[in-house]
Amino acid sequence: MITIRDIANQAGVSVSTASRALNDNPRISAATRRRIQSLAARLGYVPNYNAKSLTRGEANVVGVVFPPSQSSTQGNPFFIDAMRGINRVLTQRQYVLSVAIGETSDDVLANVSAMVDQAKVKRFVLLYSHEDDPVADYLRLAGLRFVIVGQPSVSHDDDYVDNDNVAAGEAGATYLIDKLHANRPVFVSSAVDWPYEQNRRQGFKQIATKRGVPTVETQLPRADAPIASITEWLENHPNIDGILATDDLIGLSFYQRWQQVHPDVQVPLVSYNRSISLPLPNVNFHSIDLYPERLGAAAAELVFRKHSTEAGHENRIILPFEQLN
Repeated sequence: MITIRDIANQAGVSVSTASRALNDNPRISAATRRRIQSLAARLGYVPNYNAKSLTRGEANVVGVVFPPSQSSTQGNPFFIDAMRGINRVLTQRQYVLSVAIGETSDDVLANVSAMVDQAKVKRFVLLYSHEDDPVADYLRLAGLRFVIVGQPSVSHDDDYVDNDNVAAGEAGATYLIDKLHANRPVFVSSAVDWPYEQNRRQGFKQIATKRGVPTVETQLPRADAPIASITEWLENHPNIDGILATDDLIGLSFYQRWQQVHPDVQVPLVSYNRSISLPLPNVNFHSIDLYPERLGAAAAELVFRKHSTEAGHENRIILPFEQLN
């Protein structure tokens, strides 16, 4: 196996010079760096990343933190696609990802703190945002680098990657009302009512107000909630003629319950994430792609940049979403 000492001997330089050149240290001239890196490539030199980790006290690992959930949130295609983007960037940097999950915030926090204390993980991507999130509070207090996928807490200057969810709400409402001719639409969110859902609701209401369209809102109950609660709500709102849901899975779950109560009434459904790849028979279904893989990749790139507190800095990124026509 080729070692860095072999590279140094063949290049006629010291081991420290060879190490600096292979790590692109600007103290070494560009010509010398190119020569040594080219030599290393020809000899098939593979860096010892474990040794590097020990030297700088940081593992070559980025922690990817899922929102606390007692349901199947972790299996949501949005998160899978986001992780695909994260993993692509980390692979290029010779890093790997490690996932932190749990049913409660305390469970997730325990998972994250174990990563920090036992595995020396010092960089994290949070796949959610919450105003009083104990995980984000812990990472801030520990001075660790993290990036949020989603809208950050208004009380902090966290770095983040997100879509413009107010605009996304407007786009969904515009398509539902103008193109699918819904005159009495319902807005459906999760029982958690995450910040991105609140923003999409705001956009939905803004368009409905402009169009003079009356609206109603409801939340999809948790999995352990009595079925009668949502059934009663649906029975009391028989005139709904369109659905805007904050997520494909939420929208389809709500639509299935709608059909159980109103089996002979089909209404159009607009939602987000493009999670369903195959056409759905007998469902007028439209989904706005938020490009989660791009969000994940952007967050992974961002976690390697230095945090900045300057307003409007490039560490706060808003990415575009698909426009339905």
